[in-house]
Amino acid sequence: MPDTFVMLSGLHGIKVYNSTIASWDASAAITNENHPSMSSLYVARVNTTDGLLPLGLQSPDFPQNLYDIEFCVTNLRELPDDLYTKWHAGANLQFEYSQLEAIPASLTQLAPSMLAVTGNPINELPPEIFEITGLTSLSVSGTDLYELPRNVLNVSPELLVISIMDTDISFFWSWSDALFATLWIAGGSAYCTDLDKIKNGSASNFDVAPSGEYASILMDPSEANWENIANAVYCGPFDRSVYPLVVDDYFLAVSTPPAIATY
Repeated sequence: MPDTFVMLSGLHGIKVYNSTIASWDASAAITNENHPSMSSLYVARVNTTDGLLPLGLQSPDFPQNLYDIEFCVTNLRELPDDLYTKWHAGANLQFEYSQLEAIPASLTQLAPSMLAVTGNPINELPPEIFEITGLTSLSVSGTDLYELPRNVLNVSPELLVISIMDTDISFFWSWSDALFATLWIAGGSAYCTDLDKIKNGSASNFDVAPSGEYASILMDPSEANWENIANAVYCGPFDRSVYPLVVDDYFLAVSTPPAIATY
């Protein structure tokens, strides 16, 4: 990114599509001083040097209105530990189909209002992700997860939607009972596979070892409880990606884009 980028003071948003960011230095950074109206940053089908967040997106003088930050199909593999001191709390943050192997601590410290890490090779979640004040939507679909964290002490009642589609999650711990107003979007999950078998009579229980620590509602296979489960868990088809990649690919691609790598 050339240093002259700082002269574009009227920008309201940036979209980088199907590109390689070889260099975006601090001298060409997005800043509140130079880009006071900036409110959105979209990065799709993009590689960065070494899979790292460019310095140009890490200014301490981050635009005061930039609360919508979306990455989709990138080689991003980590985020800076001090990112929470630069970006704003309460933002919509999406890092989908990238190379994150764990939830960066800086993401929980940023306390986003929406968080999507769909399609990353993540196999474990920190309990804190479900305790973020103000977080209303969380997507961990298409990851390597096989279970949710066991000990969530102060689950956030503000969580309205949690997406666990296409994961190996097959059961819910007791803390999920506190999320009585939350919709779990779980199509393609191991849990929904077991639930289908229970409903069609080919199984009588969920295919997990017995435990007294499971959720009392979502793990009750009795027919009398099916309506309660249906009110809380959606096992039907749903868009896995939060970012509208199909729209970008339709209008911006010069040729058929490669298939998204899944885990």
